[in-house]
Amino acid sequence: MAGSGVLALPRGVADCGLIGLVLIVYFCVNAGYGGTRLGACWAILEERYPEYRSPVRNPYAAIAYRAVGRWGSMLVSGCIQFTLFGAGTVYLLLSSQIIQDLFENIIPNVGFCTWFLIIAALLCPAMWLGTPKDFRAVGIGAILTTAFACIFIFAQIVIDGSNSTKPVKHDSHNFKSFFLAFGTIQFAFGGASTFPTIQNDMVQKNKFSISVVIGFSVILILYLPVAAAGYFVYGEAVDPNIVLTVKNTSLIMLANMLLAMHLILAFLIIINPVCQELEEIFQVPHEFHWKRCLVRTGMVCVMVFVGESIPKFGKILSLVGGSTITLLTFVLPSFFYMRLCDQEKQQNWPERHIPTYIRVYLWELILIGLVGGTASTYSAILEIFGAHSMTKPCYLN
Repeated sequence: MAGSGVLALPRGVADCGLIGLVLIVYFCVNAGYGGTRLGACWAILEERYPEYRSPVRNPYAAIAYRAVGRWGSMLVSGCIQFTLFGAGTVYLLLSSQIIQDLFENIIPNVGFCTWFLIIAALLCPAMWLGTPKDFRAVGIGAILTTAFACIFIFAQIVIDGSNSTKPVKHDSHNFKSFFLAFGTIQFAFGGASTFPTIQNDMVQKNKFSISVVIGFSVILILYLPVAAAGYFVYGEAVDPNIVLTVKNTSLIMLANMLLAMHLILAFLIIINPVCQELEEIFQVPHEFHWKRCLVRTGMVCVMVFVGESIPKFGKILSLVGGSTITLLTFVLPSFFYMRLCDQEKQQNWPERHIPTYIRVYLWELILIGLVGGTASTYSAILEIFGAHSMTKPCYLN
């Protein structure tokens, strides 16, 4: 999860003011709690249905199916496809932007759009691996690169702030800016769609909630200082990608190198559930097979087309964060958990009871997710397709 979100958070905070820092903490806590409810949902499925005690390709959709039926399973599958497809495209766009910045002085004639094609082509063979357990070292590498990159970026922001004598400008913003920021901040904590897939690979699945708590705590420690420092030091001057705002020093070059590595490694993790879902639809064998290579290569080709058509990552990020990430992280985990616990008890099913205060809290998450997500999605669509907001595609430039 950690990585691309931190680059956009300072701009997100600038778009909604100081309340943005409160939203970062609020979304982190609630997204983490939603993750633990997904873990509890899977535990319920394993308790009740023996067929889920062995590995399953689409566990989130299975949770939805047992909670509300086929329509829920189809909704979750569609949301996961859109979310991880959009997030994967954002990761490719960001890594292309960062690599272009790194090599600008060495290969000035190779532009951002060309780097996007090169990186997508190089990542294709790595995508042919099976599930996250087949490349567990990728997760360790992704968090280490992000942690050091955040430290370097934060240090450079502090240095820039101590050397600057200009007053920092903070404007007031309208509702459109606020809800775009809502989507941006949500995107930073939007890993819930991959959680059931990861939990399904675990040997000790009952410890998944511990993983969620540790993971979200680390992410908050990494994200909050960078977001706050970027907001207070640069104000309205902050770019949607914070590394393009800070002074280009050796620290930022190191941060860029680490972030590029992270984005490439994390891309392999987040796109995996989408690929597994498609393979289930096309009945691709579980073992390595040429059909897997074909499906996953086709996925990359579609992502390349979308990225080359909308080469501004911030717009895709806000749309995905405000729409399907909000559903998958806030709304659906809470709703499915309540539905599963409230189902009529059958023989050998353990008793499940939700205290009233927890139930009120879960409905609060659903309400905030629906209202905020709807407004954020509407704002993002206006930003992408508005008359003054359209971005020229790479292939027409």
